[in-house]
Amino acid sequence: MAGYRRAGLAVVLAGCMVAGSANAQALQRSEVLGNWTLRLTPAEDGEGRITIKTDSGRVEMRLVVAAQGPSDITCRVDDEPVDCQLRRGALIITLRLDAARMIYTLNGRRTDGFTGNARINLPLLPFGSMALGTVAMTPRQ
Repeated sequence: MAGYRRAGLAVVLAGCMVAGSANAQALQRSEVLGNWTLRLTPAEDGEGRITIKTDSGRVEMRLVVAAQGPSDITCRVDDEPVDCQLRRGALIITLRLDAARMIYTLNGRRTDGFTGNARINLPLLPFGSMALGTVAMTPRQ
């Protein structure tokens, strides 16, 4: 009897994993193409270690995602080409800032676009990267 219970539990757990993966929808190339606004919301840091300042004084950037060939994409942020790709169902945009890289990973959906997180990679960080906050990608009007 105990053997049947374990087998039944394994079937239920396997069914939940399959159902969970079916509900997680990967971002598709056709839905990320277009004119967007990227808005960074810095993480709150109670100790004041993270301060984000930009040349323009804003945390919004214009993003254009265009098709390249039959399956690839290209991205421009504030009219400058940047690295971007669809990988494992997420849109990953990498901005290079001298030796540092800001990496936006958008993998969540919302009614007016996509959401994700922002990290910065610095070669001198002993742990590789640090979370900056969240990012939202919304249609530009």
